[in-house]
Amino acid sequence: MKMKRILAATDFSALGDAAIHRAAFLAAREDSELAIVHAMPSSSVLDDVFGADGNLPGRMRAVSGDRLAALVDAATQTGARRVRAEIAEGSAQRALADAAESFHPDLVVIGAHGKGLLQQFFLGGTASRILARAACPVLVARSEPAGDYRQALAAVDLGPRSEAVLRASIIVAARARVTVAHAYQAPFEAKLRYKGFSAEDIARYSEPEAQAAQRSVAALLAEPVFTGLDLKIRIVHGHPNPALFDIANDLGADLIVAGKHGGSRLEESVMGSITRLLAYHAPCDVLVV
Repeated sequence: MKMKRILAATDFSALGDAAIHRAAFLAAREDSELAIVHAMPSSSVLDDVFGADGNLPGRMRAVSGDRLAALVDAATQTGARRVRAEIAEGSAQRALADAAESFHPDLVVIGAHGKGLLQQFFLGGTASRILARAACPVLVARSEPAGDYRQALAAVDLGPRSEAVLRASIIVAARARVTVAHAYQAPFEAKLRYKGFSAEDIARYSEPEAQAAQRSVAALLAEPVFTGLDLKIRIVHGHPNPALFDIANDLGADLIVAGKHGGSRLEESVMGSITRLLAYHAPCDVLVV
């Protein structure tokens, strides 16, 4: 993964602008091109909400232009050298899709929450589709950046995307301490627990899964691209959702990196349940690969 071109979207909310600031920080560090896009409701939508007012679209475009100019100026002051911005009229999904088609970004950055008419840009249905269908990694910003990432958690399921997750972790969080985390469970373990098997019995039953996870993580880290890197490892027994949150909180992680799971039509619509939960509820920024 390289970051030659970064595309960032904002609705001018605090976290929308935080996404732009994070994108600018990364663009400055990697000497990337940065494109900023803002979606403005169409005239028909404005008429439906506010009533017919021929001057309203023009006024909104002027205000949006001023806000974008300020964001471009701030990005330039951060150190980003090649920054451009555009206002798109219509749905946020279409605006971002059109921008991505013309710009071919290596990374898309969006905010965790939007507000008002443009909340569709963020973690509603539109953003879920963006996360699931984007041709490049998507970074979900949850806070105003104070600097480079310091503690990154690479959540691997040991499936086909695990190498890409780890590669993205060491690139986006280039100056962070990276911990590789995997949570495992044995097949039918929940049924055993429901039937009253003891924790000791379940631990013995799941031991082969633990050993297999250790071997798989070791094989992943043995890839030439990862050799020599100071990567920490956390392999834990339990359901991935609470386990990964616990590890992230324990480490004080400011970035979690996770992969989209599989490639079926259903998974394209809803992503993997674990990745979706992370994107919605993680205590820090989330990079979906």
